[in-house]
Amino acid sequence: MAAYAKNTNRVTLAMERTGQWVFSQDIPTDILIQVGEAKFPLHKFMLVAKSNYIRRLILESKEPDLAKLDLSSIPGGAEIFEKAAKFCYGVNFEITVHNVAALRCAAEYLDMTDQYCDGNLAGRTDDFLLQVALTSLSGAVVVLKSCEDLLPIAEQINIVQRCVEVASAKVT
Repeated sequence: MAAYAKNTNRVTLAMERTGQWVFSQDIPTDILIQVGEAKFPLHKFMLVAKSNYIRRLILESKEPDLAKLDLSSIPGGAEIFEKAAKFCYGVNFEITVHNVAALRCAAEYLDMTDQYCDGNLAGRTDDFLLQVALTSLSGAVVVLKSCEDLLPIAEQINIVQRCVEVASAKVT
């Protein structure tokens, strides 16, 4: 129960920070993204520039002016969606061995690939995996452990396999 309260407080603080950088903009928000209990008032044009999935949802919507999207099934939940949204806005955040798998899975879910936009989140997380996280046994183990809650997407985009290959190579 204490761990849940700690996570809830952390997500709440994250939502407040997100609100601060979004509301500091002069342009009013035009879409509310809901991820579980968390709500993110954002700008369509910032999200559509990086996320082909959100672009498709908006274009295919029966509502003429879609104002709300529920993305509760995004891998990593609200905490990872916040980082993906920050990426769309060009706000810096830290990619770590603890969050890289969730970020990569979220990038896949949101279709934030380099095929849609150069230098997108999928490419950035792939670079981090290759250059940092999967260069050591400990990094590969941490990333692999973080994939537990990201299945089956972590398997589909080969994060699990890459971790296992690195770990087996480093052990032998």
